Amino acid sequence: MGDAEVGAGTGDRAVRAPQLRAPWGRRIREAGWEPPEEWWTPTVNAVCDAFASGSDLVGPCRRLGEARARLGTGIGQSLDGLSVFTALAGWHSPPLALVRALAEGWADAGPGRESCQDPLTGLATAGYLRTRLGELYRSTGGGAPPATGYRLVVVVLGPAADPWQRAARLSVLSHELCRFFTRGESVCLLGRGRIAVVAPESDGLDRELGGLCRGTAWEYGAAVWAVALPPAYEEAWDLVAGLERPG
Repeated sequence: MGDAEVGAGTGDRAVRAPQLRAPWGRRIREAGWEPPEEWWTPTVNAVCDAFASGSDLVGPCRRLGEARARLGTGIGQSLDGLSVFTALAGWHSPPLALVRALAEGWADAGPGRESCQDPLTGLATAGYLRTRLGELYRSTGGGAPPATGYRLVVVVLGPAADPWQRAARLSVLSHELCRFFTRGESVCLLGRGRIAVVAPESDGLDRELGGLCRGTAWEYGAAVWAVALPPAYEEAWDLVAGLERPG
């Protein structure tokens, strides 16, 4: 089998492939994938489906590399995750064609080439949020007015047993938040389960957030709170960085 096309491994594809995703995810978590909620993406399903059907795995592995890069996963951890998959699929070591495909996909979508939009949820990325905050602080010379004119609304999705159900809930919640915030707010994804919104201060903001807590957030098991923007941009940067970290 050449590098141009790599199909199933040496295992019993018909029996093992439909259940491949669950043991893949379990071994990934046991290996200490960080952050664990960001392991699953729709491209994981694409790789498993290609294996199940005996189709070429090069394209799905390339898309998996792109997805890993967009989520900020390093190339080393991305390749480790591929190694777990190929071991489950029956290979003694990852085929070179699959390693190259994942690495090329990661490089194409990696640092310096990332989109301002998350591919799963359609929300703006954390990088865009930093750009938006920078614009606010620069417009006032880096002083305190942004803290009095805007608040950072944080929405955190509750834990779920399996990562793909959590991803599905996050996708729907993101859509609902975009329908809720319709006055030019910046709705940004900080991680698989954390969303931040730069919302202009208004007389009715607390009332609106209360409705969000009792409605959409309650329905999807999400917590909501709001914090004032700090007086300095560096402090705002540290605040966003803290929200991006798991836990």
